[in-house]
Amino acid sequence: MKSKQEFRSNHVLEALGILAILAAMTYLIVRGVLLERAKYSLADGIFAALILSAEAFILFHGIGYAIAIIWSKKKAQDISIISRALYSSDGQEQPSIAILVPARHEPREVLKKTFITINNIEYKNKRVYFLDDSIKEEYHKEAEELAREYHLTLFRRTKPWHGAKAGIINDFLEHMTEKYMVILDADSNPMPDFLGLLVPIMEANEKLAFIQTPQFYTNINENRIARAAVLQQAVFYEYICDGKGVVDSMFCCGTNVILRASALKAIGGMDERTVTEDFATSLKIHTHGFSSLYYNHVCVFGMGPEDLIGYFTQQFRWTAGTLQVFKSLVAQFFTKPFSLKPGQWFQYALSGTYYLVGFAYFILILGPLFYIFFKVPSFFIQPEVYFLSFLPYMVLSTGVFYFSLRKRNYKPNDLILGQLLGASSCFVYMKAACAALLGFKISFGVTSKAKGGAVPYRVIWPQIAVMAATFIALVWAVNRFIYEKEPALIINAFWTFYQFLIFSSIFYFNRGTK
Repeated sequence: MKSKQEFRSNHVLEALGILAILAAMTYLIVRGVLLERAKYSLADGIFAALILSAEAFILFHGIGYAIAIIWSKKKAQDISIISRALYSSDGQEQPSIAILVPARHEPREVLKKTFITINNIEYKNKRVYFLDDSIKEEYHKEAEELAREYHLTLFRRTKPWHGAKAGIINDFLEHMTEKYMVILDADSNPMPDFLGLLVPIMEANEKLAFIQTPQFYTNINENRIARAAVLQQAVFYEYICDGKGVVDSMFCCGTNVILRASALKAIGGMDERTVTEDFATSLKIHTHGFSSLYYNHVCVFGMGPEDLIGYFTQQFRWTAGTLQVFKSLVAQFFTKPFSLKPGQWFQYALSGTYYLVGFAYFILILGPLFYIFFKVPSFFIQPEVYFLSFLPYMVLSTGVFYFSLRKRNYKPNDLILGQLLGASSCFVYMKAACAALLGFKISFGVTSKAKGGAVPYRVIWPQIAVMAATFIALVWAVNRFIYEKEPALIINAFWTFYQFLIFSSIFYFNRGTK
């Protein structure tokens, strides 16, 4: 039973979400009207339109987050489904499960912890498969030793190499006899009750193709990048996934997931065309009429990236793969518009476009700089109207974000840490997006498990360049204001200083360990 305080808190959060959506829509309308009425030159008009497009993109995803919060109230329905599933499974024979650990040149100590925790899972009818995709002889020997020590079934490719992680899983799928498949990363440490919680739910619904559980890092107290990365993911796993689960559009995240083997075989196996095979496969699963579920309970613990190179590699792969899928999603929308339900289309549009945020953020960085240096674009003709629409949106959207995650026991300073790391990665998002949208070949890069440390400044030169540009712009804005007394300069100087602070955090993260 929920307490009265929690009940009121949920209603306050829902009301804030609705108000934030209305404020965002109002802001976009006001911005559009002001842009249309402004007497801009051609250059001013183009740049002002770019800024509005960037704001619209961010507002679109902000609205998506608010909707996820509102929809997450329906999660109680999932709890009732889980309760019925657990009840219906009493006394039944345990279905067979294959636990897969795909690995390529992973540290032995990391793998040992993974196999120890997998063997401790309280489920009898399981078999653990070590999918060794290494090409170096020393790793082959280590894999064979680990297989003997932890009673694993060692599986290697019998076909020419293809499809990276998805390829070796598909090769295994051809020989698989178990009913369910669990995929865990090489650094994943599952809890003993992992399968006991999920298998009954799968058994209760034959159309359920997979259940995804959250990802949580264990090295957050010893490494600041891992800590910021997990806090960045908290926004996704705490509410966004709940919202996706309500409208049957939760996608597989590649680990901490249980899949129905028959459903995976029915769609032709894992999608090997992208480096985010999990997201692409989820789209195929939903297109074929299967369902998915998000179970918001941490069942598995893993390791986060411990240096900027590891983190940037991870973000590059996620960005490139997601946008590769988005291109096929657009084609599917026009050729097969009824292959997904409206709610699913909306959620896939949110997920597929998210990493374009790098471009949106970069445009917003350039806005104050161009105004301070070149007086482009001209300031709004009615700034008081602009701020009357901007402030409600800013206050409500910020309130929804922090209040919603405060309910899940996250502190504001922790969330700011995650936001700083994400904002500092905008150049990685842009580079990966260009590669994906232009069709460049992208290889599957495994996130390094090595201990973190500082990277050379040449790795973070874009962030340093932005720091330098914003600092110079800030000084120039102050000098201009002294002589011109133009209020717009103060506003743009504020946003320039704001960007300077954000990108200066790259030096904090580059120190690695706490």
